[in-house]
Amino acid sequence: MGYLHITGGLIKNRKIIGPRNQKTRPMQSFLRKTLFDLIPPLSLENSIVWDIFAGSGVIGLEALSRGAGKVFFVEKDLKMTTVIRRNVELCGFRDQTQVLYADFFNLKRWVPKVDPPNIVFLDPPFSTNPVEVLEKMYNLFELVKNSLIVIRFSKKSSALFECSFYQANRRTYGDSVLMFGSF
Repeated sequence: MGYLHITGGLIKNRKIIGPRNQKTRPMQSFLRKTLFDLIPPLSLENSIVWDIFAGSGVIGLEALSRGAGKVFFVEKDLKMTTVIRRNVELCGFRDQTQVLYADFFNLKRWVPKVDPPNIVFLDPPFSTNPVEVLEKMYNLFELVKNSLIVIRFSKKSSALFECSFYQANRRTYGDSVLMFGSF
């Protein structure tokens, strides 16, 4: 089992449990730090965050460490939801989180259980078409119309250029692309 570290905020340097499997690809610490350095601290303060394709939950835990008020984790791998719950306990954020065992693409399964977000983090598997993810998110327009939406995907995916409804700022780091935007 690998370990990850929180890169900033109240629980900076806290060690959490990483994934055991090769299917889950946690965001590297330098990229997480960069991601959160690009989000103004006041945007995070007491915000409601969705961590979609949550994996180990490290993105949502970073957000809580840096002042988010509540995080909804959405993850379809049952073993990873167990890891998220353990990490939430390790970090002391049980009252500020909800872990949902659900496939992001099955909206009826999880959307009724969440509050409208201020920030949405999408970190789908690199094999997933990011446009399909954003199209599905666009189906939730009324919930996310005022939200900052951050998506990470492989720089090998050029499909996002065809996604005209998502206005974004794009940054590339190694094989990863981070896009910050809104609908």
